[in-house]
Amino acid sequence: RVLILFVLASLASSFMLLPKPSVPSPLSSVSISVSDGEPVESALRRFKREVNKSGHLMELRHRRHFENSQEYKKRKLVQARNRKRLERLNKRRMSNRT
Repeated sequence: RVLILFVLASLASSFMLLPKPSVPSPLSSVSISVSDGEPVESALRRFKREVNKSGHLMELRHRRHFENSQEYKKRKLVQARNRKRLERLNKRRMSNRT
């Protein structure tokens, strides 16, 4: 029984159709260099900062559930709208400084 289950599991995993990315992902692996004597806490803090900057967590959040093309376009429009709004606010804030 165990052998049959093992064979079925291996066959199922070999026939799985995994989506292959057509374009290399911009989310490459994040790495930091830790110097001798550097505390683990500061290295971990730098690593977290790099992961946030790379966008891995946002990409994972969006891929948690399937998103069809209409939802994708809607999300991108909202992101662009928020980005433009922040640019306007920053521009107004900078012009008020002088």
